Amino acid sequence: MKPYEWMVKYTPQTKWVQQKGILIWLSFYAGILGGGTYLASLYCNSLWGMFIGWVIILIFKGGLHIAHAERPGKLWRMILRPQTSWISRGLILTILFISFGALQLAFSYWVPETAGEIIFKVLTGIMAFGIMTYPGFAMNCVNGIPFWNSAILPALFISWGILSGLALVMAIGLSGVNVETQAMAARSEAFLITTLILVVLYLWTAAYAGPTARQSVRMLTQGYMALTSGAGVVLCGIIIPLAILLSTYFTGHMPSTPLAALAIVCEILGGLAFTYSVLKVGLYSPLIPTGA
Repeated sequence: MKPYEWMVKYTPQTKWVQQKGILIWLSFYAGILGGGTYLASLYCNSLWGMFIGWVIILIFKGGLHIAHAERPGKLWRMILRPQTSWISRGLILTILFISFGALQLAFSYWVPETAGEIIFKVLTGIMAFGIMTYPGFAMNCVNGIPFWNSAILPALFISWGILSGLALVMAIGLSGVNVETQAMAARSEAFLITTLILVVLYLWTAAYAGPTARQSVRMLTQGYMALTSGAGVVLCGIIIPLAILLSTYFTGHMPSTPLAALAIVCEILGGLAFTYSVLKVGLYSPLIPTGA
């Protein structure tokens, strides 16, 4: 876009997905991946999975936000505006998750099955759920980008987070750790179908939400974005894993290790592609209304 076309035509946002903004995209996905992994591990009582989810939030989500900040030493000031800023709430949720999670992992390792372990599992689980949802709410509050102004968006982040988390827990099970991979596969099937329905609903409602949101939907079907959203999100992230997991009903047994590994990789890459696609096609409405 040429400088004189800024806010005259549909103007793409670049702060969260280009140049240094790529760190925000990766941080958002690290949040939903780490939170989803923790909740999926909490469900199947996998201490290794909880630890991995905690590490993802600590190192990748926290580290990427610090790397993105122009003045990391003043990043703590963001905590001071939770009443008005979802970014502030996200930072608080991340700090509480790391703190509660460290205590929960200590209780689970050294003094399991105690009141302290149960309390911190509940608290950390709540923070993990909050971390998964806050990117959707943060984007939802950007009124100038109609494509993001949908109540379905936070639900999509939750669904992709749990789906990616289930995939990572399945990978832990395939590595030899005691995890019920068959149960995780069954849950993944349900969330794959749920995610596909939510994606269709999200795009369908966006197509009727005005010309700017409709243009965002068009962008998803054109050029390299069609490859990212079609091949990356739908085919790689949903169709291939669903086909592999549903094959268990015809063969009578779990997919082979290579096929299961392929499904896991596809689900994780699909979540990464989804987060990128939603951020990339976010368009500001032009100052002069169009009839497109």
